Amino acid sequence: MKTPQWLSWRGASDTDAGSGADSRRFWLANCFLIIVALTSLVYTVVNFFLFEAILLAAVELAFFVIVVLALADMRVNRNIERSAWVTVLSCGGLSAFFYWYVKADVSAAVWTVFFAIINFFLLGTRKGLPVYLVFFAVILSMTVAYREDWAALASGAALTNILGGMMAFGAAAYYQERSREAAHDRIEALANQDSLTGISNRRHFLQRFERDRQALCLLGGQYSLVLIDIDNFKSVNDTHGHAVGDQVIIAVTRRILSAVRSQDLVARLGGEEFCVLFYDCGGSDAWRRAEELRRVVGAEPVAVDSQSVMVTISAGVADGDPRSQGFNEMFADADRRLYAAKARGRDRVVGQLSP
Repeated sequence: MKTPQWLSWRGASDTDAGSGADSRRFWLANCFLIIVALTSLVYTVVNFFLFEAILLAAVELAFFVIVVLALADMRVNRNIERSAWVTVLSCGGLSAFFYWYVKADVSAAVWTVFFAIINFFLLGTRKGLPVYLVFFAVILSMTVAYREDWAALASGAALTNILGGMMAFGAAAYYQERSREAAHDRIEALANQDSLTGISNRRHFLQRFERDRQALCLLGGQYSLVLIDIDNFKSVNDTHGHAVGDQVIIAVTRRILSAVRSQDLVARLGGEEFCVLFYDCGGSDAWRRAEELRRVVGAEPVAVDSQSVMVTISAGVADGDPRSQGFNEMFADADRRLYAAKARGRDRVVGQLSP
């Protein structure tokens, strides 16, 4: 089944600087752009008044204005991505211009090295690598084209220093940023995944719920929340031990995942309690899908070593309109229906439109 277009929406991760890693990235980028702006302003003043390099000072002043505008845009609109691209592209243009202006003098290495740092810091490795390769190709093309005309290229020293420095600092900046991204991904996985089952935990579920709720409000649609509890799980632990209980939870998780669509969200809230968010689904359709979950989980016993454990689940289903109902309201409705399912003998699903 094709994933609806709105499920691919990732606006919050790119533009919303209000939570988690996005907040850290926002403030780091904010400080970095301030440093870049001040640095370019200092170069503008020095080149204009000290060296009387009017053209270079004018270009650096234009770069300063662009960075200030990008900084203002980021602070007002919280759009880190756009500000990053504007800054990187303008910095790359300035670096290439400076290389041409000083005719490959060794001082050009300052801006080429600076570009490597700012490029990977603001764009990351996935987007920054192709940008840096294009920048390197531009510098290399100028080097080849003006090799006979620029005195600095008469000997191989400048060529080796500048191009070698670009490769070395580019590789170092790439490796540093890639290491940071890998460490961040590991931390995010630990923070967002349930350690036993590997599926989303409560924290990640709530984040995804709010993000996708915003998308649904914009693009239309509905969702249903299913709250699931393994029946009599305490007796499983008491009879077979906690190690077997853990294996039962893992087996139930796998069976739930096998019965939902790829775009649906499954999370373990804690203990023997799970939560499933059905997208573009409500009413009797949501109840039927929850009933299918119940049937799949209880279809056969869970085999753990030489032991066989019969497992059933109870579930409560709540339908929601993303424009008026958030997680707390839907969770309360689903929780009431889950308790109703248990009160009616367990191993059943209770929803608003249950048969």
